[in-house]
Amino acid sequence: MPTRVSPKAMAKKLVRVLRPHHPDYHYLKKVFQHTRALLDVGAAPVAKRLPTLLTDAELVAFYNAIWQARQLTHAVMLKLLLFTGMRNAELVQLRPTDIDLQTCQVRISQGKGHKDRSVLFPSSFRGELAQYLERQQQRGATYLFESNRCQPYSAHSAPFAALLKSF
Repeated sequence: MPTRVSPKAMAKKLVRVLRPHHPDYHYLKKVFQHTRALLDVGAAPVAKRLPTLLTDAELVAFYNAIWQARQLTHAVMLKLLLFTGMRNAELVQLRPTDIDLQTCQVRISQGKGHKDRSVLFPSSFRGELAQYLERQQQRGATYLFESNRCQPYSAHSAPFAALLKSF
C-alpha cells in the first residue's frame, strides 16, 4: 500500500486545482459530495459510549437523598421514576387520572413513539402516592406534578434536575 500524502499537503494540491474556478462554500460542498461518491467513501460509524455507572458510595448517597427528601413532590417524582422506569418527559405529563391505585398501575399516554402503555409500581408505594394524589386533587391540579403557576414541569427543568446532576 503506497504511503498517503498528509491531509494538509493534499489540501494544498486541491487548492491549486480549485483556485482558478473561484469556488464558494456550496460549490466545494457539492464537489466533495461527488468526490466521496466516486471514491465510495462513507461516514465512519459513530462509536457508542456505554453509560458510566455510579460508585457504591454515590449510589448510597443518591438513595439516601431520595428516601429522606424533605419535599414530598420531589420524593414522589423520584420514586415514580425509580419504581416505574418511565422517562422524564412521560413523568411530567402525568395527570391524576393516569394513576390507578387499585391495580398499582400508571397509564402513560403518548409516550416515546406516541405509544400508550401501562407500568406497574410496588404496592408498598401505594399509600404515599395516595396521599400525594389527594393533596393534588384538593388543589385542583390538572397535572400530577405542577409548578406554583399550575403548569406542568418541563422534562429538562423539573425540580429534581439539580439533585440528579449532583451525582
